[in-house]
Amino acid sequence: MEARATPARRKWGRTPMSLINLAILVVALLAIFIVIPELVAPRDPIELDVGNRLVGPSAAHLFGTDEGGRDVFSRVVYGARYSVGLAVIIVLIAALFGLMFGAIAGMGPRRLDDLMMRIVDIFLGFPALVLALAIAAAIGRGLGSVALALTIIWWPGYARLVRGEVLSLKERPHVEAARALGVSTVALLRRHILPFVFHELNVRVTTDIGYALVAVTALSFLGLGAQSPTPEWGLLIRDSRPYFGVAWWYMVFPGVMIMLTATAFSIIGDALSGHQTGEHP
Repeated sequence: MEARATPARRKWGRTPMSLINLAILVVALLAIFIVIPELVAPRDPIELDVGNRLVGPSAAHLFGTDEGGRDVFSRVVYGARYSVGLAVIIVLIAALFGLMFGAIAGMGPRRLDDLMMRIVDIFLGFPALVLALAIAAAIGRGLGSVALALTIIWWPGYARLVRGEVLSLKERPHVEAARALGVSTVALLRRHILPFVFHELNVRVTTDIGYALVAVTALSFLGLGAQSPTPEWGLLIRDSRPYFGVAWWYMVFPGVMIMLTATAFSIIGDALSGHQTGEHP
């Protein structure tokens, strides 16, 4: 006989609670890094100390130092504000714009829906990273251009998701009943449709933050994002390449932070998905 699912299992699907708790801890630490990095970082992330260049991990420098003697741990802590913070902003803006675009397409007349979805198809027809590279290169280097480029390639996915949900929900009996009572289209969306769409958006947004982080750091690694001496994780990995043979810590610790962060958001997104679909083991 199949074992009965525990309340935690029923709530979070197949994701082990230990992993969820660890992921939440990682995200909580990242929030501290972003909001109050000076509470954790022992040194100024851009202050040079040439006398201590390329020093290995120690009690004085947990993650060692870089070619300028700067504390890598402090740079990783402050870098969360640029890498993770920017990823969160990109995803939230893309989700908001995609939500509005998809809702209008789903509730509008057929011709408007077709036109708006053809616009979405144009964006989705290009390889995402290639399009982001082209936009960022055309605008110019910097985190602002990276944010704009990634937002442009990210919103169409949300628009298509929301439009599909709206088309499905607007045929539900409770929506039809509200429409028969004379409820306006705006009120239908606000009260009877969008609250159900938000459940799907929560999962998508949480998972996409990890993907956006990888994209932000990748563009910085390619030289299109942050510029030295900004302590951004992708830029740290790029600057560390010439020194990997003598200073492995310089590249490894920022890379581990990217991996941990992306994995943590993926785990939380998977847990939310299991919670909302009511998965049982």
